[in-house]
Amino acid sequence: MAEQTRNSRFSKKSTKNTNNSDDSTAKGRSRPNPGSKSLKTRNMRPTKSRGTKSHTEISAPRSTKSKNRGSKPGHGLGNQVIWGQHAAIAALENPKRTIHHVYASPKTAARLKIESLAAQKKAKLDILDPSELDRLLPDGTSHQGLAVSCAPLPQTFLDEITSPAKGLILVLDQITDPHNVGAMFRLAKAFNAKAVIMQSRHAPPLFGATAKVAVGTLETVPTVLVTNIANTLLSLQNAGWRVTGLAGEANISLEQAFQRSDAEVVVMGAEGPGLRPRVRDCCDQLAKIPMPGGAESLNVSTAAAIALYEAVRNLA
Repeated sequence: MAEQTRNSRFSKKSTKNTNNSDDSTAKGRSRPNPGSKSLKTRNMRPTKSRGTKSHTEISAPRSTKSKNRGSKPGHGLGNQVIWGQHAAIAALENPKRTIHHVYASPKTAARLKIESLAAQKKAKLDILDPSELDRLLPDGTSHQGLAVSCAPLPQTFLDEITSPAKGLILVLDQITDPHNVGAMFRLAKAFNAKAVIMQSRHAPPLFGATAKVAVGTLETVPTVLVTNIANTLLSLQNAGWRVTGLAGEANISLEQAFQRSDAEVVVMGAEGPGLRPRVRDCCDQLAKIPMPGGAESLNVSTAAAIALYEAVRNLA
């Protein structure tokens, strides 16, 4: 009788947990498979345990090895991570940036007075060995002993930068390489652009590798994220800005395009496809970089440097 009761309990448990089995087969079983209980128990335990873990924040340095080993790509520090000394220090010193957590190696923390900067931001501080930071960040990351987990910067809107119609604006049409985008922010800072405009989709995140390459300029150059680049160019034209797109097949040079003007918009397309058709149509003019040496093309950030220099040189 005891044996019958025990088998009845096992049969009920097996039927309840076997979600993908055929109902008629499950009902027809009078005894459970002797090996099925141990197999299910082994499989269920780690699944339940893994479901309770979170990689969004780390509370203690000692837990990082077991919690984040092999995690990709560096989510052990949260969703918004900035690494590298220039980029991280700029984020810590930016009053508009909310910092959640600071991770630093002992030498970097002492040399750059990270404890004081973290205290000013009311951020948690963990002192980690460089090898622990290596495990938390994507493979090959040059973190220089410093990383911060932070919130996104407050959004900048288009109407905040269009009036007055004076100066320079850089527009990126679906440039997705974080190294190129990071370089664009450095160029925007160097040539005193009012803002960088990017699409909210088809663009790299504004942290991680992008922030590292931008070496802190993400904190000082306003970024406007828009859903439609072409419509945004039309809005800029209506606000009094002249829009020039770079295209190798254009009929005029940059020097001819950038005659005296108060307000210039430079539009850069992605490497390979270049400007998309409707984006081209919404430009006032297309211009090219003369290349008498016969090179087929230039890296997009190199081309942007030439275009921005020419535009600034001819600003009224």
